[in-house]
Amino acid sequence: MKIYIGQIYIEPKVFYPFSHLFQIWLGEELTKRLKPSKEFIINYGEDFDLIFRVSAKSRISEVEIKGPTIFKRDKDIEFTVFLPFSDSNTNGVVKYRQVLTRLFNGIVNALQSLGIDASNVINDSAELIEYFYSAPEMISTR
Repeated sequence: MKIYIGQIYIEPKVFYPFSHLFQIWLGEELTKRLKPSKEFIINYGEDFDLIFRVSAKSRISEVEIKGPTIFKRDKDIEFTVFLPFSDSNTNGVVKYRQVLTRLFNGIVNALQSLGIDASNVINDSAELIEYFYSAPEMISTR
């Protein structure tokens, strides 16, 4: 089971500037920390992958998770994690710590809904967030 991260934003000017390198890095870090549960293997098989689409909405105050959407032919299970967004989040430096904490919480909730043990993600989320801060390539500058 591999984990992939993507981004899709549906509202104009409502987005977080995570780079494609962030998407690759986070997918690899999650893949290292997660194993399919017996429940997951029974329901989907060992060869299904998980895709998390990161998005944002301006009119929500809590994370919204949509999914799972199951693509049997592609052997993918997809969730969209909608993060709260407001203009106050972008005064100067974006408050990434809160945004990333919410993203990890959304991912953990989705994993748990599939019966996957997310304790390694929970335990390592602070370390992953700190790495994010040390790596300027995690933010797109365009």
